[in-house]
Amino acid sequence: MEELYETLGYAKCVELSKKSRTFWDMLKLSDSRKNAPVGGAVREGIAKDFIRELLPPGFGLKSDLILDAKSKMISPQCDAIIYRGVPLLEFTDIVVVEKEQVKAIFEIKAYIDQTDIFGARSGNTRNPNSGLALVFNRRKGFQPVEASYILFTFALHSGSPDAEVRKRLEEVCDSYAVVLRWEPRIEQKKGKEPAIYNFDNSVSRLIEWLRNLS
Repeated sequence: MEELYETLGYAKCVELSKKSRTFWDMLKLSDSRKNAPVGGAVREGIAKDFIRELLPPGFGLKSDLILDAKSKMISPQCDAIIYRGVPLLEFTDIVVVEKEQVKAIFEIKAYIDQTDIFGARSGNTRNPNSGLALVFNRRKGFQPVEASYILFTFALHSGSPDAEVRKRLEEVCDSYAVVLRWEPRIEQKKGKEPAIYNFDNSVSRLIEWLRNLS
């Protein structure tokens, strides 16, 4: 079964990358300048389609606001959430759900880099509470204990070794899915390819988790 998910994860990563590149190739045919917000929205849509096709019946996936009835607070907007049951409010592109309905919160990125992962540089050190950690902390209070905070990114650029990247991502979020990892020279010297699909089998793990969601 593990080999099956590894094979499926790799194939899906190649498919996701092709869809992402197709959009940028289309822009090259026009006179319009590349637009980062539009590109982010397109990739967010691609990621949602991928996640949605693997969801078991009874679960929904949309951009979302989470209502915590106990604290009477509402969350910042989330790129995507998996929720169960009927939303409190539902519109074309967004829902409002109760905290107890949430199964996962997704942060979807076109790419992440050294600053996103390890934090902004301040002198000779980095602030570990900035970058992705800051984004997560703003939403952490709206995540039920049994739910997962998942980072989904199409590309990862970092000069740090893979082991350090994995360790930091595990500190920042509950799970991660990296479609393509651009390996630094330190890893290429160990014999790794410059670009690795399905980094750390992370997309394979996401597929397995989604298929067994209950």
